[in-house]
Amino acid sequence: VLYQSFPQAERAVPAQAAYLTLWTMQQVVQRGTGRQLGAKYPNLHLAGKTGTTNNNVDTWFAGIDGSTVTITWVGRDNNQPTKLYGASGAMSIYQRYLANQTPTPLNLVPPEDIADMGVDYDGNFVCSGGMRVLPVWTSDPQSLCQQSEMQQQPSSNPFDQSSQPQQQPQQQPAQQEQKDSDGVAGWIKDMFGSN
Repeated sequence: VLYQSFPQAERAVPAQAAYLTLWTMQQVVQRGTGRQLGAKYPNLHLAGKTGTTNNNVDTWFAGIDGSTVTITWVGRDNNQPTKLYGASGAMSIYQRYLANQTPTPLNLVPPEDIADMGVDYDGNFVCSGGMRVLPVWTSDPQSLCQQSEMQQQPSSNPFDQSSQPQQQPQQQPAQQEQKDSDGVAGWIKDMFGSN
């Protein structure tokens, strides 16, 4: 741990905005670029966000469990590419961090004025069903509903649960090396290559 702080908390954003942000970050771990982490820790309901800068120079990951926010960064001092992206670089460090901790589940409780609403293929709110249910910040859910028929869209729409998100391809070395063969030094060499 490089830095740890225990400041007095003050609300900076409305509870509804915080809830929707955390819920969305949980979707990253459940079905997005962080799904490998979600598969390893399915009962923790972790929230996270991966990131990669242009040309794979830096990767970062922000991970949240029920008690801790952790941010990891991976990059070179000389600003050269790492051959990594958020899920293969910084998120793998966070995953190793969790393996040595006792993370607590992040169980979200919706605040007042958050309603679960059905959404159709076109992104319209539907009062009677829908293709997917999403939390929405509103004090009047009925006013948001669309009475139109659901229309079929290609399977690439963002609300289709059958399609998996696309992930950037990981660049692999020509010869796959045994991971952890040389402890931490070997693991870092595996991540950055032999340059």
